[in-house]
Amino acid sequence: MAISIFSLLFSTWLMFHTFSYDGKSSSMLIAPKAWSDFGAHIPLIRSFSKGFNWPPESPLFPGEPIRYHFLFYFLVGMLEKIGLRIDWALNTPSIIGFMGLMIGIALFAQSVFRDKRITILSLLFFMFNGSFSFIRFFELHPLSPTSIFDIVTNGAFPSFAPWGQGEIAAFWTLNIFTNQRHLAFAFACAIFFIGILIKIEKKPFTKQIFFLIPEAFILAIMPYFHQPILVILALFMICYFILFPRLRAILLLIGAVGCMYIIPQIIPILSTSNTVRWNPWYLLRPPFSPLHVVWYWIQNIGLHVFLIPFGWLLAPPRIKKITIPLLFVFLIPNLFQFSVDMINNHKFFNFYLIIGNMLSAYVIISLFHATKKISYALVRYGITLVLCIYVFLLTFSGIIDFFPIVNDRAGSLMDIPSNPDAKFFLNHTAPTDIVLNSTWFYHPASLAGRKIFSGYTYFTWSYGYNQGKREDIQKSMYEAKTKQTVCSLARKYNISYIELSSTPEHFLKPNFGLFQQNFIPVYENPETGLTVYDVLASCASYE
Repeated sequence: MAISIFSLLFSTWLMFHTFSYDGKSSSMLIAPKAWSDFGAHIPLIRSFSKGFNWPPESPLFPGEPIRYHFLFYFLVGMLEKIGLRIDWALNTPSIIGFMGLMIGIALFAQSVFRDKRITILSLLFFMFNGSFSFIRFFELHPLSPTSIFDIVTNGAFPSFAPWGQGEIAAFWTLNIFTNQRHLAFAFACAIFFIGILIKIEKKPFTKQIFFLIPEAFILAIMPYFHQPILVILALFMICYFILFPRLRAILLLIGAVGCMYIIPQIIPILSTSNTVRWNPWYLLRPPFSPLHVVWYWIQNIGLHVFLIPFGWLLAPPRIKKITIPLLFVFLIPNLFQFSVDMINNHKFFNFYLIIGNMLSAYVIISLFHATKKISYALVRYGITLVLCIYVFLLTFSGIIDFFPIVNDRAGSLMDIPSNPDAKFFLNHTAPTDIVLNSTWFYHPASLAGRKIFSGYTYFTWSYGYNQGKREDIQKSMYEAKTKQTVCSLARKYNISYIELSSTPEHFLKPNFGLFQQNFIPVYENPETGLTVYDVLASCASYE
């Protein structure tokens, strides 16, 4: 009960701290560290709540089937559509997901290891990562009498590769859960999926069959909810099929039912060029060497590098069988790239640590228990002190990384009621309209649930779309010499409105004179420098 209450309170604080709403100014309050990710999530949510997006397309790349797992944000959009304000619509399932993950970790650890101390340590290691980023912190803030003050007032993650210096990645902090709101929910589903298999392993098939529908349901929704979880669950199912003979029949049934829904979604993903390919050693840069690979992971997951395999060796046979899939969850994303952007493999490593941390906790508690048998008090106290230091080293970086989230102060984004540009798109365009856009982030059409022709380059590229070709078309329209060129391309790509900002993205050099002289403006805002042209009315003579 205590863990459930703490999980609820902590999850609520974490999600509302990073995304909330100012009702007086009608503004979304978004933490700066979540600003970039929400630039993709808000348009997706609003495409469902304020627009019409079915069958789903990316609101940042309309005209092709969506390649992003959209189900979580569809749910959020539906919650907003029925009347919840967007902060409650997004934060409610986010809280349920993160709380569910914390409770899932506790239940899983308690079920497998049957020791509350291991359960508590597993949660502690989940919340506070064990990387060596604390070394980087003290390089930036040398040890001094003010070090504690430096830690609690720090506003930046000391390690943030591949965007920052060094080799310690940005993906071990709680920031990944505040930014990727669907991730905790997907991990929670995976933990419960695996936990159910462990729970029913010794039951007769006649009792196992009652769990077919929930297990197959979790498997079936993952192409829509979070695609990498499919690979993780497949690895666990294959290993358990080999290691647990009494699970074979139910696993075959779960796989068969799940695949009826999975295969139609997986085929388009696999058909995308270079989606899955050999690319060893994650974010390491060549030249590679065994020592470099080992040192990379020591930096990134700290002493867990040694404790997790040692915990597996130390564990009883049943725990060995339960946790052996972790070897493949760690090894395979170290060798293969599963999406256009290699950094997305971090989800495999995050999940590896969620369960692997339990083995680290098992080692520490086992050694602590063993010290009680030592008759020499001094030796016993010495070993206990070493174990406490180990726990400190396994959480210190996470504690340091916690305060940049605490100290993040939300930036304001004017929502529709206080944003005249977004209000125009909501009230004077159709829910299915596509807008040619000259700016990217938080475009007013996106806030109103309308699709923009070409979103931020990183988003569209990382989703696997031909971003270069789309931006070339975008340039061809804005930089066209003739009205006919613009009208022809607009009709071809079903563009209903052309937005032209006085400060377009740097790669665009619009022919302002062409639009001002030949196209019919339906909206102008001198304060924001935005003008909107009606394609149908302007291009009527070319029909």
